[in-house]
Amino acid sequence: MRTYGKMRKHRPYELKEYDPEWKEKFLEYAGRLKPILGDNLLEIEHMGSTAIEGMVAKPQIDILAIVKDLDKIKDIYDRFISEGFTPRGREYVGIGDEYVTLDAPNGKRLASIHIFQKGHPRIAEDRLFRKYLSTHESDKQLYIKTKKELYAKHRDNYEGYDTGKNNVIKAIKLRAQQWADEIDGSSIPSP
Repeated sequence: MRTYGKMRKHRPYELKEYDPEWKEKFLEYAGRLKPILGDNLLEIEHMGSTAIEGMVAKPQIDILAIVKDLDKIKDIYDRFISEGFTPRGREYVGIGDEYVTLDAPNGKRLASIHIFQKGHPRIAEDRLFRKYLSTHESDKQLYIKTKKELYAKHRDNYEGYDTGKNNVIKAIKLRAQQWADEIDGSSIPSP
């Protein structure tokens, strides 16, 4: 479940059917981020709904970057800015990450980059959610249906759309954890 450090103002958004080009966009953006993060970077992955084949999503690429030292990120904000990214800081999302965005000149969000220090529990949680939805069609369809209903209701209220997903996400994450425990005993910390 997302908890934001502060209320965000509404920004226009859209919901789209799955687009295979999202994988290419991830590779493009990851290629731009790797030199900025340098040798602090351990891993970079495509996350969120755009990483799940067949999923409807806002056409913005969610990226997970895992680094050795999260405290060093604030020292390279100028590098992000010079490459067209906007550092938002640690408190913007409020989940223990350094949050960076890539936005088009018209304000449309192109990418959300969540940078976590190695070992942060959110990494395993997000990976499990992606894996579970990629392999469990009924919950994937439930999530798609929820997103479409919320988009129809909150087309002009991004915060309403985003927070409206929380209960469904929480239920799916619980089933994902139960599935992971049955499969191989892996676990993610409880929220």
